[in-house]
Amino acid sequence: MQNKIWVMVVAAILTASIVFSTTNPTSTTRSRLVIATTTSTVDSGLLDYLKPYFDKRFDADMTWLYLGTGQAIAVASRGDADILLVHDREKEDAFLASGNGTHRATVMYNDFVIIGPANDPANIRGAGGAVEAFKRIAEAGGSGKTLFVSRGDNSGTHALEMKIWSAAGLDPRERGWYMEAGQGMSSTIRISSEKQAYTLSDRGTWVKLKSALGEALRLQILFEGDKMLLNPYGLILLNPVKYPKINSELAEKFFLFMVSKEGQRLIESYRVAGEQIFFPAFGKAEDIGLPSEEEEVRYWIKRLFENGLEPPPWVKQR
Repeated sequence: MQNKIWVMVVAAILTASIVFSTTNPTSTTRSRLVIATTTSTVDSGLLDYLKPYFDKRFDADMTWLYLGTGQAIAVASRGDADILLVHDREKEDAFLASGNGTHRATVMYNDFVIIGPANDPANIRGAGGAVEAFKRIAEAGGSGKTLFVSRGDNSGTHALEMKIWSAAGLDPRERGWYMEAGQGMSSTIRISSEKQAYTLSDRGTWVKLKSALGEALRLQILFEGDKMLLNPYGLILLNPVKYPKINSELAEKFFLFMVSKEGQRLIESYRVAGEQIFFPAFGKAEDIGLPSEEEEVRYWIKRLFENGLEPPPWVKQR
């Protein structure tokens, strides 16, 4: 008899639990989006800024895995993320060519800067270009006057750095004045500050870290403005046929959000310490010296209208 009573009690509890779980108004589950992205979009604070706007509009839970671009692409290649936001055009094109992605568009840009100690022992302030600045750093490094800290992590920043060294006719690896941090941008900047060394940084991460650490970060921007230092960010939609388990529906909504009037306006309005960090670039590829993306732009304008979203004003008439 006692066992029968316990069975009835347990059954009653389970029934109550089931009723509660199906009627509890707070139990709704938001759809989760995983973005594989470079460290700079997170270290700069941009994704934290965009998240509440995207989540609210699409009842979503936007999350991200932030790595160097090479590692982010590797994660997406395994189908462990829903969409890619990175900044290495050669790797992005290879990803698409291999059938891993279906659509790509440049959504924003900023630039890279060369930072270093205020006394500028390599005298790069007056350099005629990024290549000359790197040559001066190598010369000063060879004389024991300075160091250069590389991310050394197969990131987009690292890829650009190696491209500049190559253009300078130099291979700095194995040199005593050159070290590879193997870490993200913020950590690499901190190491450079500790060692009073030069490094290459995206402007967004630099400004964010400088605003947080102030004078404790003992580095300055010493060279900027070369066209070679342009830093465009590409958004890539993964191939849902190749990766059937990804959240392709929400990934497309994120793509639409980023190229919409609202998304481009939010990118433009994001500030750190009063400074604009990113610039909207959807439909502006040729304006900033990149190859035309007209076919993609027309495709996404059509998809925006089909989904009740408005394109940015500069592409609306196409």
